[in-house]
Amino acid sequence: MILGCIQMAMTKAEKKKAAARARRNRNKGVNVLSLAEGYVQTSIWTEKLFNTNPFEFVTGITSGTYNPGSDGGSIISIPEIIKYQGGNFGTYAADLPSAVSRNITGKTSSDVMDVVGGLFMPAVQTALVGVGFKFGKKATRKPRAALNRGLRQFGLNDFIKF
Repeated sequence: MILGCIQMAMTKAEKKKAAARARRNRNKGVNVLSLAEGYVQTSIWTEKLFNTNPFEFVTGITSGTYNPGSDGGSIISIPEIIKYQGGNFGTYAADLPSAVSRNITGKTSSDVMDVVGGLFMPAVQTALVGVGFKFGKKATRKPRAALNRGLRQFGLNDFIKF
């Protein structure tokens, strides 16, 4: 440890603490539970805002075929948003904000309070999913630790963890 221009030797306990801190800060692998939680959270919001699941939202594939915009505006995907040109939304004439508002409220015309009310349930679901995953992670800590030890034996701990 360097203090000013005087170099001080680290004690054995300080070295051990510094080594533990360095190990703890190293991120190893992809956490499957974090990915699952992210997918569930994304699913809640894509379902409410765009009337689709995250996969269909990203790819534009609905009902097994790639044809964004063919559903008349009830399902919105990224390819449709990319094709959106101020009033011409995919293959139908709609306005992107009004299409999202229609998905939120279930009505063709709505005011601000309808939109806020339509976003209340997804906000509650998001909070409950966060709490549920936090509780689930604590409840399954020991089995997940054993699973991660097994992954370490096969050398997979640098790629994946639970």
